[in-house]
Amino acid sequence: MKRKVRLHRMTLLGIIGFLLFSLIAAAAGPVAEAAGTTYYVDSALGSDSSPGTSEGAAWKTLAKVNTVTFSPGDRILLKAGGVWSNEYLDVHGSGSEGNPITVDRYGTGAKPLIHFGNTSVGGEGFGVRLRNVSYWEINNLEITSGEQPTDMRRNGVLVVGEGTGAGSFRHIYIKNLDIHDVFGTDRRTGGINFHARGTNTAAESTWDDILIENNTVINVADTGIQTMTDAFSNSAWLHKFDAFRNVVIRGNYVEKIHRDGILVRAGVSPLIEYNTTSAIGEACDVNTAVVSYLDSIAVVAAQWAYYTTGAVFQYNEAFDTRKLEGDGQPWDFDVEVRDSIYQYNYSHNNEGGTLLVMNNTDNNIFRYNISQNDLDGNGAFHLTSGGGNLYVYNNVFYRSGTQNRALTHASNTGMAYYTNNIFYNGAGGQYTNSPRMTYSHNSFYGLNSSVPNDPYAIIGNPGFVSPGTAAGRTAADGYKLAASSPLINAGTAVADSGGKDFFGNPLNSGAPDIGAFEYQGAVPQPATLYLEDFEDSSFSGWTTSGGAWSVTDDGSKVLSQSSTAGEALAYAGDASWSSYTYSARLKLLTASGNAGLLFRYADASNYYMFRLNDAGDKAELYKKTAGTLTLVGSANTTVTPGQWVQLKVTISGNTITAYAGGVQVLQWTDAGTQPAGGKIGLRMHSSAALADDVKVTE
Repeated sequence: MKRKVRLHRMTLLGIIGFLLFSLIAAAAGPVAEAAGTTYYVDSALGSDSSPGTSEGAAWKTLAKVNTVTFSPGDRILLKAGGVWSNEYLDVHGSGSEGNPITVDRYGTGAKPLIHFGNTSVGGEGFGVRLRNVSYWEINNLEITSGEQPTDMRRNGVLVVGEGTGAGSFRHIYIKNLDIHDVFGTDRRTGGINFHARGTNTAAESTWDDILIENNTVINVADTGIQTMTDAFSNSAWLHKFDAFRNVVIRGNYVEKIHRDGILVRAGVSPLIEYNTTSAIGEACDVNTAVVSYLDSIAVVAAQWAYYTTGAVFQYNEAFDTRKLEGDGQPWDFDVEVRDSIYQYNYSHNNEGGTLLVMNNTDNNIFRYNISQNDLDGNGAFHLTSGGGNLYVYNNVFYRSGTQNRALTHASNTGMAYYTNNIFYNGAGGQYTNSPRMTYSHNSFYGLNSSVPNDPYAIIGNPGFVSPGTAAGRTAADGYKLAASSPLINAGTAVADSGGKDFFGNPLNSGAPDIGAFEYQGAVPQPATLYLEDFEDSSFSGWTTSGGAWSVTDDGSKVLSQSSTAGEALAYAGDASWSSYTYSARLKLLTASGNAGLLFRYADASNYYMFRLNDAGDKAELYKKTAGTLTLVGSANTTVTPGQWVQLKVTISGNTITAYAGGVQVLQWTDAGTQPAGGKIGLRMHSSAALADDVKVTE
């Protein structure tokens, strides 16, 4: 009740009292708005003739609830353990900012069950409908229709804007619902469906502030969770790209879905995180003798966006997505998706591969994700014609089965940039080289590793802790790098890379690592077995054979071999050395000449050699056994006499990796008998050269 105060009637005592009241009110802060009315619904003991405002005077049916237009702050509480068969909630009224209308449960026990069966309104079935309303929160219900023979649209929860009263709506929260066994007739149906519906002449609807959180949606047709607008078919409507703003879809479990798992259309910066999808695509468990009307489906994906900008999909898991006539991926930058990101997600056993990129997309990012044994329907990537730029970096793609299609792909219009990724190819997958894609600082292991045109490739075992052992998004530690991994500090910086890795570690500890894991802490340094810079003007400890060897000055002291006739060898170290890294700087002095490193040197008839050959600009790897020298690998590289270049070889078991100028150029695994160990050395043939900074580490 408001009280009118007229000063000319107030007594002095009244003025003092008024001032005291004002001071107390000011100290207490603003007075909260009215909390609204709480209504109770009890399917067993309630009565629709009761006022509904206490547990002892609860309403009985949802039909009674549907007759009331609710006000801001009202609460409709359904009794735990209650069952409402052949009933549905079709609510009316809107809340306000700070005072939403809430549907929830009271008491202890199972969630209230709405089994709406074969009921319908206007030929459409639903468990809960929010039509042309704002500021509603729906919590803690179980919703099902069961198998019904009637062919109609059905949704567990339908949020719709249509007809009279359509317009701009706000604040719809749907949390902690268990929706299952709901079977509709087309793509506008399913578990949780937001739909701007209408003809060209109808008012257009939009939503702002949507939260869909911690729900389970299981055994549903068509789609698990979706936003949809008829603006795609209505030329008079304007909101193809922004019908849904401030959308958060978080912590939901979606399984056994006929069409798509989680789909956001017409969104601006939606956040889709911590969701799990499983068995997507004609995967309903249903008696087709009863439910005979499900749509024939050609393509599905698990969690994706359409006509959306700024989407972030993160911390999600997707598996067992099915490839029907096409698609079948967990992740999809679909038509007109731009400036969007997939990050920190885990996928496995999806039949179509890992990522689909459709036409009219641009500036999308795929980073810090792990794909373990996604299958081979479209290869790891499927980039369709007409796509824009795509940035793929610091991901892990692990394949160990029978997959043999492409692990990388390009569009025909935009550029695809693959950077700092690990491709673990135990299955025979191929790689694409294209003018519309670039590789930089990726790791390739397994079959076809030398195919990608990556000037900074690291070929060989990436040094995972335990690859192939992930049991879920939060159980993927096997894809962390061991302390001995060659990929630590081996990547290249990527601008605005997100600030953390798949496991939540900050970026970067030193130079960026390759893969989805950023190694934390100090990297153990290899033990130095041998170091020689010749600054003492001596090369004592070296044994030479042929050539003319001495220490000379080339700005610093260096080892010189000046003869250009015949073979010149020099070697040092320990015959027991087996697996090690050996590097030295070399300067070739003879045009069309050659100079290189010897390793696992047993004697002049048994060793390996990695050399630069100016005749043809080649980097060459040789094996000499019982006096026979055999070329086992070569690569094109620029060789410039008179310039210093660092050569390096890493010998690990029977695998040799060779680098020139800091770039890996060769890797070869010796399937024959290998020398168990051996010294290091230098070799030239009919060529003069200088050598310096010899280093061997273990």
